[in-house]
Amino acid sequence: MFDSLSGGWGQQALEVADFGALVLNDQRTQWVNPYLLSLLDLKEGDLAGSVISKNDRLSTLLLGTENPFLVASNKGKETWLRREHIKTPEHDIYFFHDCSDLVVIGNECRRLQRDLSDMNPKDPVTGMMNNDVIVQILEGHISRSRRYDNALSLLRISYVFPNQIDANLFVRCLQRIAFFLKDQLRWADQIGMLDKNTFLVILPETDYQSAASLLNKFNEEPHLALFSKGDGRPLSFSVGLTEWSKGDTTKKMLQNIRQDVDLSMMM
Repeated sequence: MFDSLSGGWGQQALEVADFGALVLNDQRTQWVNPYLLSLLDLKEGDLAGSVISKNDRLSTLLLGTENPFLVASNKGKETWLRREHIKTPEHDIYFFHDCSDLVVIGNECRRLQRDLSDMNPKDPVTGMMNNDVIVQILEGHISRSRRYDNALSLLRISYVFPNQIDANLFVRCLQRIAFFLKDQLRWADQIGMLDKNTFLVILPETDYQSAASLLNKFNEEPHLALFSKGDGRPLSFSVGLTEWSKGDTTKKMLQNIRQDVDLSMMM
């Protein structure tokens, strides 16, 4: 395989790729692309033809058991790499992809989880995140979107109830709505309460068009059944939807979702 790439368009592409490439032939280094050499602070002649053994520094770093793993340059720059291995009859080919952003996001999520463990994050009626927690999580998502330009959308669902509704019936109705939302929305979506009648849904990595496609669920039978005749039913509902844009703050996004969406236009 490698001979067919040598000197041709395949090798030329790998030489300018923004990921690392390492080709081994019987544990001997046959080729390393410039991206990987730069990360390792090495020159091409430093590795050409060298044998990769289990105990040497290069093997321990690049071919160890950790995946992803951290590479630190002599200048102190740290890069997290995810290893991909492709085996052919003649070669072992390794690709190394920069996943530093994902590691940063993962660490931030774990930090937020630790912060949440120090407070009472649950709404006592629905079991959803309360206002303080869901807004704090939204701030974290906005910060990441501002840094990495990730897509982010926000959905509000508000319900109107009879003025004199019995307290126990109101609680049961909210719990039915909460169950519907958890059942119908995606596992990555985060749901909380803005107030006692209003749910807030954070839609990570979701642009406006993709978020709008979720609104069809509110015109379908599982949701409409919540409004069937009987005590303890909501009278009506409304939704608001917005997508993060550069410059948006938490306050701005929460203001944007106050505008109701015409669900008939989503059918």
